[in-house]
Amino acid sequence: MCSCSKCKENGAFTVVTDSYVKEEEGTGVVHQAPYFGADDYRVCMDFNIIQKDSVPVCPVDASGCFTAEVTDFAGQYVKDADKNIIKNLKEHGRLIHSGSFKHSYPFCWRSDTPLIYKAVPSWFVRVEHMVDKLLENNAQCYW
Repeated sequence: MCSCSKCKENGAFTVVTDSYVKEEEGTGVVHQAPYFGADDYRVCMDFNIIQKDSVPVCPVDASGCFTAEVTDFAGQYVKDADKNIIKNLKEHGRLIHSGSFKHSYPFCWRSDTPLIYKAVPSWFVRVEHMVDKLLENNAQCYW
């Protein structure tokens, strides 16, 4: 974790609140990774940590491994890297506490493996302005 003035200027250590974080479901404290979950994205947008046109920061590849930007853990599967990250933090005197906390986590219903939320390229078509026409044409289709 960096503590340089540039990170602090860019809000890297900003504390924010939101109602989706509940003490009953965990510690009541979470980090925000705006390109790794819908709530994180929304909260970071709400607090101007990122803007709608910000370039996504996503140092995780399609296989769920850290990319070269994460120099100490590049190539490691993100879930397997946990122990190495804790070890690294401890070696550099940056670990305050390490422990386990049981909480719900999404798993793939097919493979029973943990899901990884991450930003992926996508596109959308704006249709609000033509809903009436779409419904009219849809009514003429044989389904």
